[in-house]
Amino acid sequence: MVSLVNMERSTCYFAALFFFVAFILLALAVISLPSMPGMDITRVDAGNGTSLFAANESITQMRFGIWAYCYDLVNGTSQCGASAVSINGYSVTVSNGTDTVDIVAPWTRCLTLHVIAAAATFFALLFCIVKRISVILLASSVIAFLSATASFVVDAILYVYIKSQMTDLGFGGNTKPSYAFWITLASVLLLVVGGSPLWLGGCWRSLANRKVLFQLPPEKGSAPVEFRRAEKE
Repeated sequence: MVSLVNMERSTCYFAALFFFVAFILLALAVISLPSMPGMDITRVDAGNGTSLFAANESITQMRFGIWAYCYDLVNGTSQCGASAVSINGYSVTVSNGTDTVDIVAPWTRCLTLHVIAAAATFFALLFCIVKRISVILLASSVIAFLSATASFVVDAILYVYIKSQMTDLGFGGNTKPSYAFWITLASVLLLVVGGSPLWLGGCWRSLANRKVLFQLPPEKGSAPVEFRRAEKE
């Protein structure tokens, strides 16, 4: 029993370390634009000698975050969209001076999944601190992993969508995934590494409990389990 408790504590310490780092990364991704100008999911560089326009401004770079889009003007200043922070997604029209494309709100609305992923990871971290493998801990860690994975899938879909739109304007090669994209992927990997021992430990503990249950000795003066089962039949 003592060895089992020590193993559970070691497993929870190990998971807590990875969950803590994953939470920090997801929290940074959630802050995103406009609060952290460099924490965007996808960015488009205009390049040298090319023209890119957004919000009736000539820009050199455009960044897409969770809550807003921001862009750098040719004079070096940075601005964000009119709806600086929106949980309903944001939209923007981008042009190369001849053709225009629209990045519409339905494609950015699901980015708020990052908030759910960060919250679920935080709760999984708290339950890890208890240093005991429980159903609540296993469930919270699974939810954290699934929500973080869903967030990364949404990021990847948004990147592919923006790259497709920018390709129509001739800027497909200048469209790249950015910091929030990669740290969300890193958080998914951290949750897998930290959660795997918990999930395997939970399965092992369940099997061990069943084994102990079926190996319990019969009460004094009573027939073995097999004989009692045969008598009932």
